[in-house]
Amino acid sequence: MRRLPAILAASMALLLLGEAFIGPALADGAPWRRRRRPGVTINHRAESIVNPADWPAEPRTPDTIDPERFARALRELCGWMPPSRPATYTEYFLRHAEAFEVDPFLLAALAHRMGRCRSDAEGMGGLGLTLIPSRMYWDDLRGGTYRYHVRGPDGQWIERSLELDRYPFSGPRLQRPEENIYFAAGLLSAWREQHQSVDATFEQHAHRHYVSHFIWGDRVRTDRSEDRILTDRRRMLQYYGATGTPRTLSRLGETWGAPLDGEPRVVSSWIGAERDGGARNHRGVDVESVLGEPVRAVAAGRVNFAGVDLPGHRNSEGMTPAEIEEVPRDSLGAGGRYVCVLHHPEGEGGPAWLRSCYMHLEDVNVRHGDVLERGDLIGTVGRTGMRRSAPHLHLELHGPDGLMDASEVLSGILIGTPPE
Repeated sequence: MRRLPAILAASMALLLLGEAFIGPALADGAPWRRRRRPGVTINHRAESIVNPADWPAEPRTPDTIDPERFARALRELCGWMPPSRPATYTEYFLRHAEAFEVDPFLLAALAHRMGRCRSDAEGMGGLGLTLIPSRMYWDDLRGGTYRYHVRGPDGQWIERSLELDRYPFSGPRLQRPEENIYFAAGLLSAWREQHQSVDATFEQHAHRHYVSHFIWGDRVRTDRSEDRILTDRRRMLQYYGATGTPRTLSRLGETWGAPLDGEPRVVSSWIGAERDGGARNHRGVDVESVLGEPVRAVAAGRVNFAGVDLPGHRNSEGMTPAEIEEVPRDSLGAGGRYVCVLHHPEGEGGPAWLRSCYMHLEDVNVRHGDVLERGDLIGTVGRTGMRRSAPHLHLELHGPDGLMDASEVLSGILIGTPPE
């Protein structure tokens, strides 16, 4: 068989690569090349445990926003930041959110969830605080103008334009904080206007909010990304003080609250799930979370263990926070650093005692004997004791009759359905 001439072979390769990148010229009858974020995969197991109908209505944005309170909330959401950065970022969020009439709390949530509040972040095919994928917009954002389409009353496509000419739309500029926030606010405003038309044109995974299109482009492939962004938005609103007193539940003679902020939170693994290839069963529930999130007491009580899980016959060992820090991470057992709190329900029908345990902690902020109120800080989310999993909170609940299902006791504060 004769070889193709080198130039012809190279040309064919470029054409194939180009088709693989840009997709069909006019996808599903739309007058633009399909916009999609490169390099994103789907966790099909994660998308099966919670559905759009499982979520309550999202809290509204305050009519007026105090910059100092917003900056404090941002600092709480993001974790450690240089002293002047929360106020600087707050100025950018509020200014550009107002200019494009988008929610600044949503912008802040995007910056945390996508870029972990780091301006030099890279990932998911994007750059900067909100991981904007510049390639997704190359065809449509040129010369400082972003062109997009919506359907008119007669079903015909109408071209709209949005001026985004304050900064050059280029990779390096997207890693500057203000430039990234400026473009994120503008692009969000465009998705808000066009998302209904796009949803009706392309096959979609069911979702609740247009922010899903900021993640995926024209075709939303899972709603779990928006779930996590909206959770961060609820956390931001809670830290700002816009959501009122956190919700509580009265069950088993006790008043319960959320172990993590921004409830409801999603359970990702349940009691009885296999661990270590079936060598043991899961003894609690895992709650989706990110490294460094505050972990809070689910009810009032007294700390009756604070320490580490050790492998083998050594089992658990109580320690002070300083002693816990000195234990090498690679010597920890599966539970890692953890805390247990003993509760004595005072309401009718409650057992004599209950105990909640919080595992895999990064930081431990309490010691044995501390008296806690519901919602008090216990520590922060980590992945101590884990080998492969992402950071999360492992929560156990025990009573006189043995292990209890925390996802049932805290149902509503914790949501999700075990996959079949």
